[in-house]
Amino acid sequence: MIKVTIKDMRLERGISQNQLARLMEMSVSHVRKLETNKTSSIPFETLNKLCSVLDCEVGDLIKYVKEYVRVSK
Repeated sequence: MIKVTIKDMRLERGISQNQLARLMEMSVSHVRKLETNKTSSIPFETLNKLCSVLDCEVGDLIKYVKEYVRVSK
């Protein structure tokens, strides 16, 4: 499963959703969708701008978390 950690990075930097939206030149609702994984994809252009604004790497914004499947006996 892919986990989006944009909100964590934003909070670490002391930036509000409104500030991030302004810096990203997008709506607050779009920022909210990105932060809560309510979008099916994030364009490279958006990732690039997020990395620039938040001064981070792409890997800081997106994490892969293994999902374990429970096997019944």
